[in-house]
Amino acid sequence: MLRIGSSVEYATRLMVRLAAEADGATLSAERMSALENVPRDYVDQILQRLRRAGLVESRRGAQGGYKLSLEPSRITIGRIVKAVDEGVFEAVCGRYSAGDTKCSHSDGCGIRPVWERLGLFVEEYLDNVTLAELLEPELGVSARVKHLFGAER
Repeated sequence: MLRIGSSVEYATRLMVRLAAEADGATLSAERMSALENVPRDYVDQILQRLRRAGLVESRRGAQGGYKLSLEPSRITIGRIVKAVDEGVFEAVCGRYSAGDTKCSHSDGCGIRPVWERLGLFVEEYLDNVTLAELLEPELGVSARVKHLFGAER
């Protein structure tokens, strides 16, 4: 179902931290670990996934570390999620069709369209929130979230 795992939470925090660095300065994994209170080994794993996805780049040496590969306005939360996890919405129906469990509602199921649409909605939403927007004060981010969802409920 819908879940925000620790890898997604930590990856988003690390990316926001890198986005906030002036002039694309680098930060070491050790420094990010200390600043974000994330275990160093976990930071290394997350940064490796983000690097493979083309979202961060690394530089070796005394002035080395990590920095964003793209402008913060070009990196969405959706891209971060896909880089470090399979997604925030587990495809329940897909799990059944893969043979893990037998579903007795495989034909003509009225629930499947609900789960599929919810998954698409969540992905679309996350694909419309950028790191640049997360650098704004909380009130600005809150206004953007309300805009994406439409009228308050």
